[in-house]
Parts: sequence; structure tokens; C-alpha cells
Amino acid sequence: MLKDNKRVRVGLGCLALFLGSVFSSEAATLGSHYPLGAEGVLAASAPPPGFHYRMYNIWYNSNTLKGDNGNDLPVGLDLNVFASAHRFIHVTNVKILGADLLYDAIVPLLDKDITISAANYSDSHSLAVGDITLEPFVLSWHLPRWDVTAGLGVIVPSGSYDASEFASPGLGYWSGMLTLGATYYLDEKKTWSLSALTRTLINGEQEDTNVTPGSELVVEYGLGKEIAINNNFLMRPGVAGYAYWQLEDDSSNGPGIVADQRKQAHAIGGEINFFYIPMLLQLNLRALYEYGAENTAEGSQFVAILTKSF
Repeated sequence: MLKDNKRVRVGLGCLALFLGSVFSSEAATLGSHYPLGAEGVLAASAPPPGFHYRMYNIWYNSNTLKGDNGNDLPVGLDLNVFASAHRFIHVTNVKILGADLLYDAIVPLLDKDITISAANYSDSHSLAVGDITLEPFVLSWHLPRWDVTAGLGVIVPSGSYDASEFASPGLGYWSGMLTLGATYYLDEKKTWSLSALTRTLINGEQEDTNVTPGSELVVEYGLGKEIAINNNFLMRPGVAGYAYWQLEDDSSNGPGIVADQRKQAHAIGGEINFFYIPMLLQLNLRALYEYGAENTAEGSQFVAILTKSF
């Protein structure tokens, strides 16, 4: 019994970090600021100059919590998260080193519901504003067979955070974000693409706990094939996935926090994109299934993204 109780306590500590995230990764301190799986095929390719609006809708579900060695923890987890993130992008006509200069902002709305039967715990928040992402400086190169993206961003603790509420919409700390990625086109007509996008997060100190979450690395990737249905419609099926690692320990233990229990998670799945050319309107559908998780929840997610260019 003592051993089972210890496993439950460790599991709850692991869970605390996941619940602050937009949908999928959890950290030893309440999750990752980056929404894993938000991008897939052509993740590293920025749009052309102009204004662009993207609405990410993400449904995540998990009934499994993984421990330090990837073992299942018997906490009776039932986690459901819905995120609707609104991204506003302006790709300018300014050129720097041959690249387009762009900037963007992401405002997430989060709906979280969590039950942990082993602790007789339940918490939920309905469509509350989460932590806002600002990317004031991004460079995007478009070469004959390559697209390359590099940028700097910051994630602002604008969402409400309470260390005692696992479903808090915010995480209670700032994060700096470095973006690097590239897309390679396998044919001259650019119908086949292979893309990888990395996000490196350096986190600040979390309010209430005084713990600084360890830095993190996310790699999102995709392989896709663009098909012209007719003069008005394009379709792009593909395979997508991600890998996530916590690179450093948290600064210290804290409430529900085990400093040296680093997180990792992986996912793979499929997606399809539809592009209606006359209206510059795109719909992207993606399903991802997680595997190889440690110190975080492991589940599945469905992503629907609407993009309108102007």
C-alpha cells in the first residue's frame, strides 16, 4: 500500500505540469508553453507577404499518466482539453538578408477538464484566456528548393494561474522562444515537401512556486504531397509528428513538482490540407497519437486549422 501511495503522489506531481499546457505536454512544473502538434506538413514554411489569420482548434484526450521510466501510473486520470488559438500574422515587404520580415501574435482560449480518481480530485475551467505568444521578429527565406525560418518570441503569463488548480489556463511564468526550421522540396514543382521546425524554450520563474522550469526543445515534422484537384482546389495529404524533450531539470522541488523528473513525449499521425485558391482559404485536419512519453500524460489529439489570407 505504501508503494502504491508513493506512485500516486509521484504521478500527481508529474501531472501538475501538463495541465497548464495548451494541450499535450506536461512539465515538472505545470506543462509546456508550446502547444505540441500545432504544426505539421510545411511547418517551417511561412506565408507570402500580406495579412494572414489562423484559427487552431485542438482536442486532446488522455487516460494515461506515464512515470519516470515510461511506466503507467495508477492515478485514474481522465483529462480532456480543448484549445482555440487565434493567430494574427503580418508578413511585411521588408527584406533582411534576403528574407521576408514578419511578426505575429497568438491568443489562446482554453477549456480544461481533469479528474484524478486516486486523489478524489476534479477541476475544470471553461474557455479562459491562456498565455499569449508574441513573435516580434521572424525571418523567412524562400529559395528554389528550400524554405527557411528563424525567429524570436516571448510567451506572456497573461492567463490566470493558481498552483492549487491543475486546470489553470495560465502557467504563471514567462518563456523566451527561439524558432529555427527548414522545408526541403523534393521535386522542382514543389509538390513533395519534407519539413522540420524546432522551438527552444527558456523559462522564467513560476509565481507561487518560485520554481524555474527547465528549458525545452520541440521538433515538429511533416512529409506531404500537394495534388491539384482542379484550377480552384489543391489537396495535400501527409504524415506529421513531433518530438519533445525537457533539456534541464527544474530549479528545485515544489508543490507537486519533482525537479529531476524531465519530460519527454513523441507523436505521429496523418493530416490533410484543402486549399480553395479563389478565396485564399485553407482547412487543415490532423490526428496525432502519442507514444514514448515520460513524466507526462500520453494520449491523442485532433487538430483543425482554418487559415484565411488577405
